[in-house]
Amino acid sequence: MSDRLRLRPGALEWREIEGEIVALDLRQSVYLAITKSGTLLWPALLKGASRQELVARLREEFEIEGDVASADVDAFLHELSEHDLLEGV
Repeated sequence: MSDRLRLRPGALEWREIEGEIVALDLRQSVYLAITKSGTLLWPALLKGASRQELVARLREEFEIEGDVASADVDAFLHELSEHDLLEGV
């Protein structure tokens, strides 16, 4: 996995609804509901961010320990990767 990751351009349509992201994978016609923590990471992934930057965002926003934030980021990135929605920049 590249040091910097971003959401694959053109692969998604998405909207923020009541503080959460609802996204449509255009290639597979699959809807994804993004949690509150994922919604916080979403803008950074649109621009491109490192895993460490994503962990820092969660730690700062939710005041959680580094290992918890790391596990959450890894799970989110894994889910996006499983849908082939990430690319290295």
